[in-house]
Amino acid sequence: MKHPLYLVLLLFLVLQGCSTPPTAEPPTATSAPTDTPAPTVTPLPTDTPTPEPTSTPDQAATAAAQSTASAQTVLAELEDILGEEDIPYQDGYLLWQQEKPLMVSLKGPGWDYAEIDDNLVGRNFILKSDVTWDATGIIICGVVFRSEPDLVNGKQYEFMYLRLSGLPAWQIAYNEFGRFDNTFTKTQYSDAIDQENGATNQVVLVAEDEQFNLYINGVHQGRYFDYSKQRMEGNFAFSGSQDSGEGTCNFENSWVWALEETD
Repeated sequence: MKHPLYLVLLLFLVLQGCSTPPTAEPPTATSAPTDTPAPTVTPLPTDTPTPEPTSTPDQAATAAAQSTASAQTVLAELEDILGEEDIPYQDGYLLWQQEKPLMVSLKGPGWDYAEIDDNLVGRNFILKSDVTWDATGIIICGVVFRSEPDLVNGKQYEFMYLRLSGLPAWQIAYNEFGRFDNTFTKTQYSDAIDQENGATNQVVLVAEDEQFNLYINGVHQGRYFDYSKQRMEGNFAFSGSQDSGEGTCNFENSWVWALEETD
């Protein structure tokens, strides 16, 4: 019984020795890791400064400021001329101011005018203008006021500088249909007027109802009344007339200052 068992064991050992040991499988090749792209950085919004809003010019405010400055300038002139008078100019306001010179060109015999502003209407006011005359002979330069819209034939008042032959004079007249109807001041001669050719004479006319005060080159010429009260309100114009030859009346630095109504 032992012999067969021995043979079996021997055979098992022989077989074990002849068998080829299993070859280990080569390790599976692992693919090289790919470069993973870095996450894209989303740029933050640029901190662009918000521009300051551009200021829109306020034309109305600018005009108001300019008007206030002009009124202050006129008030200073009134203070120089009327500071000692009892005319209540402090309670008034600037109604109109000249922006460029106005000229009346003449060829005698004839009369002509330069319209100031057809929307300018005054009742009680102070008017100032620097008037320059240039002519070879007699010439009249003046201001139409309280006129009907028809400046040629309408009813109106007119102040006139009269450059006569050696006699500088002035007057305030009431006109109708283009002719003098009533010269209530009559012709007034004044040494305050410079009658030289090319001379400039300043006129300041104060109209309060039927009462008129006149200043020529800063000199008070008197107080006059037109009790008929023929014209109490109306338009303005600059005027001139000449009998012969050629001439000009030039008007500059003019303004109209409205006064409070006394009625």
